[in-house]
Amino acid sequence: MSSTNLSTKSAGVGLFAALVASLCCITPVFSLLAGIGGIAATFSWMEPLRPYLIAMTIGVLAFAWYQKLRPRTDEEIACACEPADEAKKPSFWQSKKFLGIVTVFALITLAFPSYSYLFYNQPTQQNIVADLQEENIKLATLKIDGMTCTSCEEHVKHAGLELKGVLEVDVSYKEGMAYVKYDEKLVTIDEIITAINTTGYKVVDTQVTNWSADNQLFKHVNYNTIEVTIKGMTCSGCEEHVKHEVNNLEGISEVNASFEKGNAVIKYNTDKVSEAQIEEAINKTGYTVVKPAKKN
Repeated sequence: MSSTNLSTKSAGVGLFAALVASLCCITPVFSLLAGIGGIAATFSWMEPLRPYLIAMTIGVLAFAWYQKLRPRTDEEIACACEPADEAKKPSFWQSKKFLGIVTVFALITLAFPSYSYLFYNQPTQQNIVADLQEENIKLATLKIDGMTCTSCEEHVKHAGLELKGVLEVDVSYKEGMAYVKYDEKLVTIDEIITAINTTGYKVVDTQVTNWSADNQLFKHVNYNTIEVTIKGMTCSGCEEHVKHEVNNLEGISEVNASFEKGNAVIKYNTDKVSEAQIEEAINKTGYTVVKPAKKN
């Protein structure tokens, strides 16, 4: 098999791995757009495999580029079966342009969880009513099975906010929880549970309490952004490793890592996680935070 054909086949394998790695995050958006809510959690079981599939994607694409860019040996040229004029003009499917398109598409696919919220336009708040009375406001704490990423959170939030009478929804896939503030005169807890279950995720436990102005949920969240310098990152796989580890911490809003700059910019909830915990999480990956964080 020629290096050109091997490169093309490797590109196909890399693209397939990227798609499979992101199925658990892409499916909720597809189910929303297609109106097939029940399939949202179909691939949630694949989430633990995602880091390995990301590594596989990067490795296969790197091999494809190596095969594409390395010079052919004299032996390969001598053994080439195709005429010289054809060898100079590979088809589009065997070209660097095609491999570049596949690589960009694969990277966009792998990064899908970080921008999936763009597909969820929050419903117009017809939910808010003028005669809102505090004694009618309830807080539902729901334990939900099947959520694996921010795309899942947005899907559940969207389903809740579509109901008239639901005032606010906060969802955490890391905790497997949803918190719903609602007016019991306009919507029942059973209707909320049904709406969430139709997404494909399942409410497995429910607790309803009276809303209080002292309740900490839905209050202003104090976010801080820091930039940390990291030693040891050499490729996009390193970036994903750092992002994955930091995102496992509660209270992390956004992580952007760059092996080229040797840094990571992290937005986090100061009430739930500290700089020390973030640096410890990064150091556990094998890369090292080499100087104090810069605050923004």
